[in-house]
Amino acid sequence: MYPTSKSRPRTLSLKNVKVWISATISGLVVFTLILYNRQSEYGPKVYEPKSPKWGTRMFITDENLAADDPQVIKRLTSNFLVPPPEDQKDLYNLENPKLNDTSMGQAEQIRKVLHNKRNGFFIECGALDGETRSNTLHMERYLDWTGLLIEADPLNFAQMLHKRRRAWLSPTCLSKSPHPQVVSFKQEFNTGRISDNRAGYERAGHVDVQCFPLYSYLLAMNISHVDYFSLDVEGDELNVLKTIPWDKVDIDTLSVEYVHVDDGKDSLREFMTSKGYAVVAEVTHPKWLANDFIFVKKSLLP
Repeated sequence: MYPTSKSRPRTLSLKNVKVWISATISGLVVFTLILYNRQSEYGPKVYEPKSPKWGTRMFITDENLAADDPQVIKRLTSNFLVPPPEDQKDLYNLENPKLNDTSMGQAEQIRKVLHNKRNGFFIECGALDGETRSNTLHMERYLDWTGLLIEADPLNFAQMLHKRRRAWLSPTCLSKSPHPQVVSFKQEFNTGRISDNRAGYERAGHVDVQCFPLYSYLLAMNISHVDYFSLDVEGDELNVLKTIPWDKVDIDTLSVEYVHVDDGKDSLREFMTSKGYAVVAEVTHPKWLANDFIFVKKSLLP
């Protein structure tokens, strides 16, 4: 019989201490998971690949480096490109696998222009989760295309990893200058964009992201020809297009969102016209889920 508290302090046995510690840790884990799920609806807050080299220390902060600088290409190749899954048997972990075309009409226009070309190569920037309104998923699944999916928001990128696309992935953004840069990215699922704040801005919903010029990705992947470039970066489309050395790259078709471009859609059309492209279609959606020009290289038109 244990003594009363008045006669002697009650002590815990070693066994009871272990039970108490185990219960406390379990409770903290459960609480953390509940809190974590509430804070992160779309996935992990950060991208953590297997490489222990990942982290802000791998960012390239010297904005004087050119897009084709060997340091830039090496860093991009080693730390910011994720190859397709090695096991090709269990691809496409999709929420709506029966949906034939996830785009809002852009993919249909591109397929029409390229006559349902097979084995093409795409680049999609603003790739979201790799499924929702993806402009390239149809070509990948049904026409055996491959390519590169670029998504800056770590929440979206984590979901894209989970989708198991048969394409390269990059947790980065396209630079608005012909040099690599680190930016503060505002996370808003399908409307996230580079913010006006400087890198290092500490506020909920903002994360520092490494950006590279489009030309750097092409060099890193040893790609000289792109069949389709999908660009949706919430207003920075024209700035991104101006970084491209058009005399060194070969892009057949593009879909470019124009609705958020500061200088208006006409400025976008005029710039691409000056680079040898023509608008062959304009894709819109009643719920503003698409406002894109479809550009085609003039030399490909009849």
